[in-house]
Amino acid sequence: MTTSTYSPLHTVLTTAKREIQILFSKKSVIITLLIMMLAIIGLIGFAAWQKDKSDSKDPTTVAVVGVESQTFEGTTFEPREAADRAEAEQLVRDGEVDTALVVEGDTWQVISDGFPKPEVVADVNGTADGVAQTTALEKLGISPEEFAAASPNVEVVPVDIADLDAGKDDAESEQDFIKLLTTFVLLMAIVFMVITFAAQVGSRVTEEKSSRVVELVLAAVRPLDFLAGKILGNLVFGFVSTAVLVAAAGISLKVTGLLKDVDIAWSILPIMLLSYVLAMLFFGGLYAAAGAMVQRTEDLQSTQMPVLLLIIASAYIPAFGWMNTGATWMQVASWIPPVSIFAAPLSYAAGDFTALQLAGSLAIATIATLAVIWVTARIYRRSILNNGKTTKWSEALKG
Repeated sequence: MTTSTYSPLHTVLTTAKREIQILFSKKSVIITLLIMMLAIIGLIGFAAWQKDKSDSKDPTTVAVVGVESQTFEGTTFEPREAADRAEAEQLVRDGEVDTALVVEGDTWQVISDGFPKPEVVADVNGTADGVAQTTALEKLGISPEEFAAASPNVEVVPVDIADLDAGKDDAESEQDFIKLLTTFVLLMAIVFMVITFAAQVGSRVTEEKSSRVVELVLAAVRPLDFLAGKILGNLVFGFVSTAVLVAAAGISLKVTGLLKDVDIAWSILPIMLLSYVLAMLFFGGLYAAAGAMVQRTEDLQSTQMPVLLLIIASAYIPAFGWMNTGATWMQVASWIPPVSIFAAPLSYAAGDFTALQLAGSLAIATIATLAVIWVTARIYRRSILNNGKTTKWSEALKG
């Protein structure tokens, strides 16, 4: 290829296409994605099964003595009258009932094979309180209907003091939580994809360097155009893979009915897309530099480990504080790249960041990402054709 006909855009796009094709042909990548998809569908299916199992929970069979069966209408108990305490105890021993309830005066005894389950005792307490209240009303000459009409309709509502300070009503607070939860789930997916596909950039760089293929390629194209194509290819493949997994999760949730009463905050998706692009460019660049600094794939772990630790730290801070985005340390983290790439969307979704603050934080993260790409380009250009010993990060950054 001559200088007069050389096209940087053509080089970038051709390299990106080649990277996508290679990723599609890698069994390890495809198997990882399939395992993730099966895991997501399996977890959603298990959750739906547990929900259905809970909804269709069999009532607790109980042998009752000293109390009428009508007392248990509308409860979780299926009563069975016994003649006396001895018969009730025998029914429990024979396994014909789950438990026995013997009422003697003001004492309600719950008899089980083993210590009674806490939820059973709690339900009996609730039933006993209802019976005691009815008895008291009868003594006072007040009917249950009159008591219900005179009783106030008390509603207990949890309120966050921050919502009061922000002047938010209950609907706005609930919407903020849904948006926050949606953002958190998507961020965790982004972190996993960045770890998976940004690391692929470093692996591919090292593979081509160790096989000396890169020496032939760089004889015809510019190093930075070739590097840009590699990062772009992995970014696109990772994005498509993430979209497929999110779609599989959405379809599974829809089919199982788990989303029936939940409104997902889809409006946050454009922000999450920008976070994904910034994260892939930031860490993909660092992984590319790490790959160029070694000669053999066996040595790649030594240069990739600092990058992986940086990703984990950047993801751990918002993962730890996603329910406390108003805290000072989370507000500070939302401004410092690369942590801010993950923390700022959470602060915005929770209502602790304005749209202007989010734009400012992402602008700083963009500048930091461009700086990382510039540093990566220098390291890649100096190291990619160096077949000597492994270059340390301290040496690469000084050079």
